[in-house]
Amino acid sequence: MTTVRSASPAGTVMTTDVGSHKIMAGQAWTAFAPRETLITNGLSAMGFGLPAAIGAAVSGPGPVVCLAGDGGFGMTATELAVAARLGLGLVVVVFSDGSLNRIELHQAAMGYPLTATAVDRVDIPVLAESLGCDGVRVENVSGLEKALSTAFSGRVRPLVIEARIDTSQYAAQY
Repeated sequence: MTTVRSASPAGTVMTTDVGSHKIMAGQAWTAFAPRETLITNGLSAMGFGLPAAIGAAVSGPGPVVCLAGDGGFGMTATELAVAARLGLGLVVVVFSDGSLNRIELHQAAMGYPLTATAVDRVDIPVLAESLGCDGVRVENVSGLEKALSTAFSGRVRPLVIEARIDTSQYAAQY
């Protein structure tokens, strides 16, 4: 989260989907002006992040970054074709852990077995390319830094970064 924030230029609008990463975004993402952070709250339906990012990119001149988990991203991923068709240079970072982690944490806290929380692994960079976007997979912070190094420089195609993550840091939030 801090790596993405550091790489994002002033005036970046950040949208986030629902999941454990949303909690981290609320804790670690600094907004410098009104309407730079779009987070669904209350009942918080999954699938908000990418459509919100597309709306922000259409309505404003500044850079846009969407933070999504692989579950929420999977619900709206085909909307990338719209972003590509419109020439929106937004950046989508998908925190890929193969699970609905927030639900897993709730189930574990209640002493329940993990049920229906696995997210099938999809080749997100290939999916992005098939929808007219650029796609890359990263597995560590240096890879993320490299992927973000040119992410906000005059891009006319969406960039989707699959960030393979370890969910151990999420348990400390719960």
